[in-house]
Amino acid sequence: MVIDPVCGMEVDPEKSNWVVEIGSENFFFCSESCQKAFIRDPLKYSETRHRGHNPSRQRGHIGGCCGAGTGGSWLRYVYIAITIFLFLLLFYQ
Repeated sequence: MVIDPVCGMEVDPEKSNWVVEIGSENFFFCSESCQKAFIRDPLKYSETRHRGHNPSRQRGHIGGCCGAGTGGSWLRYVYIAITIFLFLLLFYQ
């Protein structure tokens, strides 16, 4: 496992679909959005990687960069359910 330099998530380099090669070094990402953020400013993220993993940068992946992990998916469904409920409440009055 390697660390996504943008969000800090652990990534399996054998399974990752998102990789950027700079010189002789490969950077692996958990999602396309993290890969794009890295491409926009690779110096910012590659320097952080060489200083070591900083847990305070990790977003926990709750609706963050890739929506993975627990929390992100169920919160999205709760928001959708509340929106539908409010719409129906207003529409059927």
